[in-house]
Amino acid sequence: MLHRWIQGLASLKLRRPRSLASRAALLTTTFVVVTAALCATTLLIGAHRESARHQIAVLSDLTIHAATQWGGLIEEGRRDELDRVVGRVIARATVMQVSLHDAHGGVLTERVDDRRGAALLEGLEQRARESGEIAIARSGEGVAFAAPMMRAGRMIGVGLIVWTPDAYRLNAFVALAPFLLIAAGLVLISIPLTAILVRRAAAPLHALTAQAERIASGAELAPIEIVSHDEFQTLATAFNRMTARLDESLRRIQDIAFIDPITQLPNQDRFAREIDFALLQDGSELGAVAVFELQRIAKLRPTLESNAARDLTRAIATHFAEATRAVDKLVAPAHRGDRRALAARLGADEFGVFAPRLASATDAARFAQHVNAALNRPFEWRGHKLALGASCGVALTPRDGGDAGAVIRRARLALGAAHASPARVRLFTPALDREVNARLNLEREMRGALERNEFRAFFQPKLNLATGRIEACEALARWVRPDRTIIGPARFIPVAEENGLIGPLSEAIMREACWKAAAWARAGQPVKVAVNVSALQFRGERFAEGVLRIIEHAGLSPDQLELEITETVALEDPERAARTIRPLRDAGVRLAIDDFGCGHSSLSVLSKLPFDVIKIDQQFIRALSRGDRQAVAIIEMILALASALGMEVVAEGIERREEMDFMRAHGCHWAQGFLSGAAVSAHEFTELLRRQASEEIAAEDAA
Repeated sequence: MLHRWIQGLASLKLRRPRSLASRAALLTTTFVVVTAALCATTLLIGAHRESARHQIAVLSDLTIHAATQWGGLIEEGRRDELDRVVGRVIARATVMQVSLHDAHGGVLTERVDDRRGAALLEGLEQRARESGEIAIARSGEGVAFAAPMMRAGRMIGVGLIVWTPDAYRLNAFVALAPFLLIAAGLVLISIPLTAILVRRAAAPLHALTAQAERIASGAELAPIEIVSHDEFQTLATAFNRMTARLDESLRRIQDIAFIDPITQLPNQDRFAREIDFALLQDGSELGAVAVFELQRIAKLRPTLESNAARDLTRAIATHFAEATRAVDKLVAPAHRGDRRALAARLGADEFGVFAPRLASATDAARFAQHVNAALNRPFEWRGHKLALGASCGVALTPRDGGDAGAVIRRARLALGAAHASPARVRLFTPALDREVNARLNLEREMRGALERNEFRAFFQPKLNLATGRIEACEALARWVRPDRTIIGPARFIPVAEENGLIGPLSEAIMREACWKAAAWARAGQPVKVAVNVSALQFRGERFAEGVLRIIEHAGLSPDQLELEITETVALEDPERAARTIRPLRDAGVRLAIDDFGCGHSSLSVLSKLPFDVIKIDQQFIRALSRGDRQAVAIIEMILALASALGMEVVAEGIERREEMDFMRAHGCHWAQGFLSGAAVSAHEFTELLRRQASEEIAAEDAA
């Protein structure tokens, strides 16, 4: 039974108290119980030892008293009385043996109840007789006393009594039972009392803990009221200050998260939340999401220092918010109530308006047109009249999307179409979505085509007007599908420029052009090849290094390669452009400025960068065929300028014999256009060079 109880106790799984108050109460209770147990144990041991000493002293006195009585009976010769007295002593349950000896050690009488005590008597009687004092012997079997029997100052013998252990052992537990019961009661009372006191003392700590949990859960915070005039009150005060600062910081973070820091207008996250809230609350109520882009400001801002740029942005935001409020009062229907249009800043040069509860799509279009017109009216900033060049795309809720993300995305799709619209405002239609999806599909197909090397270089001949021979060409990109369908650059180049594929595409065309030009040179038909350089490609940090590596791998002489760069790209950063061009010029690569005459700073380009070739834009060639005198004057000026600077001139777009004759007569070096040949594949261009060589050989033979 005891074994089972111990096993059950060992199998108990005590739950560890979780709160600090519970732990303190448990520790205090444990301390009280352990202290009480130690005190009780110490008391029991001390009581046992003290009672043993006292009882032995009592037994010693009893033995001396008995020995004195026995000595008197022996001297008086009352033998029968002596036997009765000894019998009464041995009859006690705590006496094992009684022996009487004379002065010489002889046994007068002996009564034995248990022989276990015989070992205690060895030498004991002799010690008492010799010392004349009581002698004591003690062991686990009991205790023995030998007391001299004295009469008139002389010893007449020795009396011995052997007592059992029970004679001097006191049951201290029974004796101390009342005290132990009282102590146990006090311990039981102290346990709940201690728990109550500890919990009361730890109550402020509970309050602080609960406040910390509320902070962690994001609940509403209230000050903690603790009046204890101790460290807890100090801690509560500090805690209240901390939560107040935390609450203020959270509000500031929320402002930062949903407010544009420069303009103090709602940002895109807040804008989207308001749209989602309106969709959830108003259901089928019509609303307009208009996205505005300020194109001219995007060009002006980089020219300003940072403080001026921020001040301009704030001025534009104020102008935009005022225009939105004015138009909202004009267009808003009467049933809208207090729901006003929300103006927000969505990006660096992009703003948005959400106008809820409009009557119709016509009102949405009117709203956007009025705001866009207000933005396009010049406004004054620091003494300057500025026009923003705003365009606007509009989408409707819930027609164009069930959530803010979809509606804003479609408003931006409409914004992209608005750039080409005369009114600069465009309402989203499903056709725009289909167009975007088509562009996305085209982009995906283009990526696969690049991996499969489907973009190939086609070569348009350039005629040397002095010799009449094809001595150069321009490499143009064509997309040759697996079914041999050829797609022109007008379809895929704009998409490539938007999605960043123009870089790898241009590099692939340049690589093929260099390899083909090197092959023609090895075949004895050297031809200069011109390659267009995209803006993205030219901005690359290692553009020059990449071009030189392609030339080296192809085995092409650098002077056989001509890079065509538009003046817009060259003038983005003239100093950087000069650093990029320098290693190419040092290696012998020729540089041509493309579409010369179209920009506003063509002469500036020639003065800042070392070009070898000028390509006259084909719009001047077309004007020449129409008899435009200004075009004639411009072409003559360009040719004279090129002659003065020692540069070659290429006229592109030559389609009539009269145009070619005019350019030859005025000193133009090269003609490029359908008159001299369209762009053909590398194989066809090789055949063209072969036929030209054969014709020249035949002409020489005929001569």
